[in-house]
Amino acid sequence: MRTFLRLFLLGATRVLLIAFLLGGLTVVAGQTAALALGDRDLMELFGTDVTEVVCVVAGGAGICSFLHSYVREGGPAHDGDAVA
Repeated sequence: MRTFLRLFLLGATRVLLIAFLLGGLTVVAGQTAALALGDRDLMELFGTDVTEVVCVVAGGAGICSFLHSYVREGGPAHDGDAVA
């Protein structure tokens, strides 16, 4: 069970991190385009709604990464604490 949870959290962290980075690029590109076009509504869209979603994704990546660090690799034999 620990191995499945560890692999799940590692995969979820990677997917969410990639989504966060792509979302950040989307926010920057959208705001740059809005600035070039002089479109106030588009600037607000990328500055509020899209940014909120990206922040939630970043939080999810952080939580998965944090939990991943607390799930052990295997049983007690893998910890180095086992007595021979």
